Amino acid sequence: MLLFPAETARVLAPGGVLLWINQLGCDGPLYLPAATVVAALPGTWQATESEAGWGSWAALRRTR
Repeated sequence: MLLFPAETARVLAPGGVLLWINQLGCDGPLYLPAATVVAALPGTWQATESEAGWGSWAALRRTR
């Protein structure tokens, strides 16, 4: 999935959580690690990242 950081931050409800999933992990053509997603989003965010099978996921929450 492509990341549209400003639009994602705009439509996410207060207290909402963004789930970022990389279906094929770092081997996927659109792979973005959680740190890159956090850096692209406006404001301050916290991420929890893990792997599942050959993919990876991250739960991101705005902190301010």
